[in-house]
Amino acid sequence: MAYKDKTSEYIKIDEKNHVEEPFLIQLEGLDWTVKRLDMKQTPADTGRENFTEVVLKPELRASLKKINDWLEDDQVEEVVRKITTFPGSS
Repeated sequence: MAYKDKTSEYIKIDEKNHVEEPFLIQLEGLDWTVKRLDMKQTPADTGRENFTEVVLKPELRASLKKINDWLEDDQVEEVVRKITTFPGSS
């Protein structure tokens, strides 16, 4: 059985206006880049391969190169792998 969101549209809009938007404005004030997308989006729209990813790998790669311009591409990929891969428990 599919999950059906029973939250009213009014509450969703209220949360967007009173919580999400002020927070995004605050992040922009800290020089964060905020991606404002429509409600219907694909993972690629957000710079991810799927919606479970919490790290934006293209942004991470670019930032690593910016602050460590001496790193080779394979070294950047190693750092990205270490940041995004979690050891399993045995």
